Amino acid sequence: MQREQKSNSYIVGAVLIMGYLYYRATFQQDFYALPNIIANQLQAQPLSGLFATFTFRYGEQVISIEALGYFGFLGFFGSKIWLFLSYSILAYLWYGGLSGKMREAFTPIVVALLLSVSYAAADEFHQSFVSPAFAMKEDVILAGIGAILAIIAGWFFLIARKGRK
Repeated sequence: MQREQKSNSYIVGAVLIMGYLYYRATFQQDFYALPNIIANQLQAQPLSGLFATFTFRYGEQVISIEALGYFGFLGFFGSKIWLFLSYSILAYLWYGGLSGKMREAFTPIVVALLLSVSYAAADEFHQSFVSPAFAMKEDVILAGIGAILAIIAGWFFLIARKGRK
């Protein structure tokens, strides 16, 4: 009974995360709202010399301090870290909820991964209709990597917990 309640709690948490991600993508928002917060804390712009050496493309956008400014550059990484963590948590919650309901070891891994990556793709598709958010396949890949790593971590935690019992 307690295992069933724990599984249900994980699944409810996953649905809440999905609701949050939908809500966040639904409304127009400043794509780099994070830099305003960072600007108040990092007025001296530490490590700007190191960051200036990095220039790359992410989708159609050039990512560099020259193109985005110091705080835009940090904001880009902040938003991608937040994306990665959000989908990591989502996948971990799906895995935790499904592993308590399914006897097989492999099925919860596959289902949690499919749910998380499918939702990332659906979220990016949804963002294509909402301006100024950008739909990018790179974000789906980043979310998928976060989901895979979270499921691997969840699997190790589950194995370690079973080993202690």
